[in-house]
Amino acid sequence: MPCPICRSEFQIPKNGVAGLPTRMHDKEPAGASEQSGERYCEKHEDERIKMHCFDCKINVCAMCCLEDHKLHNYDRIEKALQQFHTSINREIEQVTSRIEGFRATTTQVEAEHNKTLDSIKEIKLEVKRRSENVLEELKDAVKHQTNDVLRQLQSLKSDSEKEVKSHKATVQLAVTEMESCRTSLLELKSKTSPSDTDTTQAANDVLERAKELLETYVIPSEYHAPSYKFTPVNIDELLRDDQNFIGHVVKVVDKGNVMCCY
Repeated sequence: MPCPICRSEFQIPKNGVAGLPTRMHDKEPAGASEQSGERYCEKHEDERIKMHCFDCKINVCAMCCLEDHKLHNYDRIEKALQQFHTSINREIEQVTSRIEGFRATTTQVEAEHNKTLDSIKEIKLEVKRRSENVLEELKDAVKHQTNDVLRQLQSLKSDSEKEVKSHKATVQLAVTEMESCRTSLLELKSKTSPSDTDTTQAANDVLERAKELLETYVIPSEYHAPSYKFTPVNIDELLRDDQNFIGHVVKVVDKGNVMCCY
Protein backbone atom coordinates (compact mmCIF):
# COMPACT_ATOMS: atom_id res chain seq x y z
CA MET A 1 0.00 0.00 0.00
CA PRO A 2 1.11 3.65 -0.50
CA CYS A 3 2.63 5.65 2.37
CA PRO A 4 0.11 8.29 3.54
CA ILE A 5 2.97 10.88 3.77
CA CYS A 6 5.43 10.32 0.90
CA ARG A 7 3.06 8.16 -1.21
CA SER A 8 5.78 5.53 -1.74
CA GLU A 9 4.51 1.98 -1.92
CA PHE A 10 5.65 -0.48 0.74
CA GLN A 11 4.92 -4.03 1.96
CA ILE A 12 2.82 -4.39 5.13
CA PRO A 13 4.79 -6.44 7.64
CA LYS A 14 3.41 -9.82 8.73
CA ASN A 15 2.93 -8.55 12.27
CA GLY A 16 0.89 -5.62 11.02
CA VAL A 17 1.28 -1.96 12.11
CA ALA A 18 3.60 -2.93 14.96
CA GLY A 19 6.18 -3.94 12.38
CA LEU A 20 6.22 -0.54 10.59
CA PRO A 21 9.31 1.66 11.13
CA THR A 22 8.91 4.73 13.29
CA ARG A 23 9.96 8.11 11.71
CA MET A 24 12.02 10.31 14.01
CA HIS A 25 12.55 14.02 13.16
CA ASP A 26 16.03 14.60 14.65
CA LYS A 27 17.42 18.08 14.19
CA GLU A 28 20.65 18.25 12.14
CA PRO A 29 23.17 21.08 11.46
CA ALA A 30 22.16 21.17 7.77
CA GLY A 31 18.38 21.88 8.45
CA ALA A 32 17.60 18.41 7.33
CA SER A 33 16.84 14.94 8.86
CA GLU A 34 17.51 11.41 7.63
CA GLN A 35 15.24 8.34 7.47
CA SER A 36 16.32 5.12 5.89
CA GLY A 37 19.19 6.88 4.05
CA GLU A 38 17.00 9.70 2.67
CA ARG A 39 17.18 13.32 3.77
CA TYR A 40 14.06 15.29 4.58
CA CYS A 41 13.56 19.01 4.79
CA GLU A 42 13.51 20.43 8.28
CA LYS A 43 11.08 23.13 7.25
CA HIS A 44 8.84 20.89 5.18
CA GLU A 45 9.06 17.67 7.11
CA ASP A 46 7.30 15.58 4.49
CA GLU A 47 9.51 16.77 1.58
CA ARG A 48 12.68 14.98 0.65
CA ILE A 49 15.75 17.07 -0.25
CA LYS A 50 16.21 16.55 -3.97
CA MET A 51 17.23 19.99 -5.24
CA HIS A 52 20.45 22.06 -5.11
CA CYS A 53 20.46 25.86 -5.11
CA PHE A 54 23.57 27.08 -6.92
CA ASP A 55 23.19 30.64 -5.66
CA CYS A 56 22.96 29.68 -1.98
CA LYS A 57 25.17 26.56 -2.43
CA ILE A 58 22.85 24.34 -0.36
CA ASN A 59 20.59 21.35 -0.93
CA VAL A 60 16.87 22.01 -0.48
CA CYS A 61 13.49 20.42 -1.10
CA ALA A 62 11.08 21.25 -3.93
CA MET A 63 8.88 23.39 -1.65
CA CYS A 64 11.88 25.43 -0.52
CA CYS A 65 12.70 26.07 -4.18
CA LEU A 66 9.21 27.39 -4.79
CA GLU A 67 9.02 29.46 -1.60
CA ASP A 68 12.55 30.71 -0.87
CA HIS A 69 14.64 30.05 -4.01
CA LYS A 70 12.24 30.59 -6.88
CA LEU A 71 14.42 33.38 -8.36
CA HIS A 72 17.63 31.42 -7.82
CA ASN A 73 19.47 29.07 -10.09
CA TYR A 74 18.67 25.51 -8.95
CA ASP A 75 18.41 22.00 -10.34
CA ARG A 76 18.06 18.40 -9.21
CA ILE A 77 20.93 17.16 -7.08
CA GLU A 78 21.79 14.49 -9.67
CA LYS A 79 22.25 17.10 -12.40
CA ALA A 80 24.06 19.39 -10.00
CA LEU A 81 26.47 16.57 -9.26
CA GLN A 82 27.03 16.08 -12.99
CA GLN A 83 27.81 19.78 -13.37
CA PHE A 84 30.11 19.64 -10.34
CA HIS A 85 31.84 16.62 -11.83
CA THR A 86 32.36 18.47 -15.13
CA SER A 87 33.60 21.56 -13.30
CA ILE A 88 35.92 19.49 -11.12
CA ASN A 89 37.43 17.82 -14.18
CA ARG A 90 37.87 21.20 -15.82
CA GLU A 91 39.52 22.64 -12.72
CA ILE A 92 41.74 19.57 -12.41
CA GLU A 93 42.93 20.13 -15.99
CA GLN A 94 43.53 23.83 -15.37
CA VAL A 95 45.30 23.26 -12.06
CA THR A 96 47.39 20.48 -13.61
CA SER A 97 48.30 22.77 -16.49
CA ARG A 98 49.17 25.54 -14.05
CA ILE A 99 51.36 23.15 -12.02
CA GLU A 100 53.19 22.12 -15.18
CA GLY A 101 53.57 25.80 -16.07
CA PHE A 102 55.06 26.60 -12.68
CA ARG A 103 57.40 23.64 -12.94
CA ALA A 104 58.48 24.82 -16.38
CA THR A 105 58.95 28.31 -14.96
CA THR A 106 61.11 26.92 -12.18
CA THR A 107 63.24 25.10 -14.73
CA GLN A 108 63.48 28.25 -16.87
CA VAL A 109 64.38 30.42 -13.85
CA GLU A 110 67.11 27.98 -12.86
CA ALA A 111 68.44 27.97 -16.42
CA GLU A 112 68.48 31.78 -16.50
CA HIS A 113 70.19 31.83 -13.11
CA ASN A 114 72.87 29.50 -14.43
CA LYS A 115 73.32 31.82 -17.43
CA THR A 116 73.79 34.72 -15.03
CA LEU A 117 76.38 32.79 -13.03
CA ASP A 118 78.22 31.87 -16.23
CA SER A 119 78.11 35.49 -17.35
CA ILE A 120 79.49 36.71 -14.02
CA LYS A 121 82.23 34.10 -14.16
CA GLU A 122 83.21 35.20 -17.66
CA ILE A 123 83.16 38.87 -16.64
CA LYS A 124 85.45 38.10 -13.69
CA LEU A 125 87.97 36.55 -16.08
CA GLU A 126 87.60 39.51 -18.43
CA VAL A 127 88.14 41.98 -15.58
CA LYS A 128 91.31 40.16 -14.55
CA ARG A 129 92.58 40.22 -18.13
CA ARG A 130 91.69 43.89 -18.39
CA SER A 131 93.49 44.60 -15.12
CA GLU A 132 96.64 42.93 -16.38
CA ASN A 133 96.45 44.81 -19.68
CA VAL A 134 95.89 48.14 -17.91
CA LEU A 135 98.87 47.51 -15.65
CA GLU A 136 101.03 46.83 -18.70
CA GLU A 137 99.66 49.88 -20.50
CA LEU A 138 100.24 52.07 -17.45
CA LYS A 139 103.70 50.63 -17.06
CA ASP A 140 104.50 51.45 -20.68
CA ALA A 141 102.95 54.91 -20.34
CA VAL A 142 104.97 55.64 -17.20
CA LYS A 143 108.14 54.41 -18.90
CA HIS A 144 107.42 56.56 -21.96
CA GLN A 145 106.68 59.67 -19.87
CA THR A 146 109.79 59.04 -17.77
CA ASN A 147 111.90 58.95 -20.91
CA ASP A 148 110.27 62.19 -22.09
CA VAL A 149 111.15 63.95 -18.83
CA LEU A 150 114.72 62.58 -18.94
CA ARG A 151 115.12 63.76 -22.54
CA GLN A 152 113.83 67.17 -21.50
CA LEU A 153 116.39 67.31 -18.70
CA GLN A 154 119.17 66.29 -21.08
CA SER A 155 118.12 69.04 -23.48
CA LEU A 156 118.11 71.59 -20.64
CA LYS A 157 121.56 70.39 -19.60
CA SER A 158 122.91 70.73 -23.13
CA ASP A 159 121.42 74.21 -23.53
CA SER A 160 122.89 75.29 -20.20
CA GLU A 161 126.34 73.96 -21.13
CA LYS A 162 126.20 75.78 -24.46
CA GLU A 163 125.13 79.01 -22.77
CA VAL A 164 127.88 78.80 -20.15
CA LYS A 165 130.48 77.93 -22.78
CA SER A 166 129.45 80.89 -24.91
CA HIS A 167 129.45 83.22 -21.91
CA LYS A 168 132.89 82.02 -20.79
CA ALA A 169 134.28 82.36 -24.32
CA THR A 170 133.09 85.95 -24.51
CA VAL A 171 134.65 86.79 -21.16
CA GLN A 172 137.89 84.97 -22.04
CA LEU A 173 138.15 86.85 -25.35
CA ALA A 174 137.72 90.15 -23.53
CA VAL A 175 140.37 89.19 -21.00
CA THR A 176 142.79 88.11 -23.73
CA GLU A 177 142.40 91.30 -25.75
CA MET A 178 142.53 93.47 -22.64
CA GLU A 179 145.73 91.75 -21.45
CA SER A 180 147.28 92.22 -24.91
CA CYS A 181 146.35 95.88 -24.87
CA ARG A 182 147.76 96.33 -21.35
CA THR A 183 151.03 94.69 -22.42
CA SER A 184 151.27 97.07 -25.36
CA LEU A 185 150.61 100.04 -23.11
CA LEU A 186 153.31 98.95 -20.63
CA GLU A 187 155.85 98.43 -23.40
CA LEU A 188 154.94 101.75 -24.92
CA LYS A 189 155.35 103.50 -21.57
CA SER A 190 158.83 102.08 -21.04
CA LYS A 191 160.02 103.15 -24.51
CA THR A 192 158.47 106.60 -24.74
CA SER A 193 160.83 109.64 -25.08
CA PRO A 194 160.05 113.29 -25.97
CA SER A 195 162.22 113.26 -29.12
CA ASP A 196 160.90 109.97 -30.58
CA THR A 197 158.27 110.84 -33.21
CA ASP A 198 157.60 107.18 -34.07
CA THR A 199 156.69 106.48 -30.46
CA THR A 200 154.07 109.21 -30.58
CA GLN A 201 152.32 107.61 -33.48
CA ALA A 202 152.42 104.20 -31.82
CA ALA A 203 151.06 105.69 -28.63
CA ASN A 204 148.11 107.10 -30.49
CA ASP A 205 147.36 103.69 -32.00
CA VAL A 206 147.61 101.87 -28.68
CA LEU A 207 145.51 104.42 -26.84
CA GLU A 208 142.86 104.28 -29.55
CA ARG A 209 142.81 100.50 -29.26
CA ALA A 210 142.46 100.66 -25.48
CA LYS A 211 139.59 103.11 -25.76
CA GLU A 212 137.84 100.84 -28.25
CA LEU A 213 138.25 97.78 -26.02
CA LEU A 214 136.95 99.62 -22.98
CA GLU A 215 133.85 100.64 -24.91
CA THR A 216 133.33 97.15 -26.36
CA TYR A 217 133.95 95.00 -23.31
CA VAL A 218 131.91 96.18 -20.36
CA ILE A 219 132.15 94.05 -17.24
CA PRO A 220 128.98 91.92 -17.36
CA SER A 221 126.56 91.65 -14.49
CA GLU A 222 126.75 88.63 -12.21
CA TYR A 223 125.82 85.47 -14.13
CA HIS A 224 122.91 83.45 -12.76
CA ALA A 225 122.41 79.98 -14.14
CA PRO A 226 118.79 78.86 -14.68
CA SER A 227 117.23 76.72 -11.94
CA TYR A 228 114.72 73.93 -12.44
CA LYS A 229 112.30 72.08 -10.19
CA PHE A 230 110.52 68.75 -10.64
CA THR A 231 106.81 68.59 -9.71
CA PRO A 232 105.47 65.01 -9.61
CA VAL A 233 101.88 64.18 -10.56
CA ASN A 234 99.69 63.64 -7.50
CA ILE A 235 98.34 60.10 -7.86
CA ASP A 236 95.90 60.63 -4.97
CA GLU A 237 94.22 63.46 -6.86
CA LEU A 238 93.79 61.24 -9.90
CA LEU A 239 92.20 58.56 -7.74
CA ARG A 240 89.94 61.08 -6.00
CA ASP A 241 88.54 62.00 -9.41
CA ASP A 242 87.10 58.46 -9.57
CA GLN A 243 89.14 57.78 -12.67
CA ASN A 244 88.21 54.23 -13.73
CA PHE A 245 90.99 52.38 -15.52
CA ILE A 246 89.18 49.02 -15.77
CA GLY A 247 85.54 49.45 -16.88
CA HIS A 248 81.97 49.11 -15.63
CA VAL A 249 79.45 46.27 -15.21
CA VAL A 250 76.03 47.10 -16.69
CA LYS A 251 72.74 45.20 -16.67
CA VAL A 252 71.64 43.95 -20.09
CA VAL A 253 67.93 43.31 -20.67
CA ASP A 254 66.85 41.28 -23.69
CA LYS A 255 63.72 42.92 -25.14
CA GLY A 256 62.95 40.76 -28.11
CA ASN A 257 65.68 41.41 -30.67
CA VAL A 258 66.85 44.57 -28.90
CA MET A 259 69.51 44.44 -26.19
CA CYS A 260 69.17 47.30 -23.69
CA CYS A 261 71.88 48.25 -21.18
CA TYR A 262 71.21 49.88 -17.80
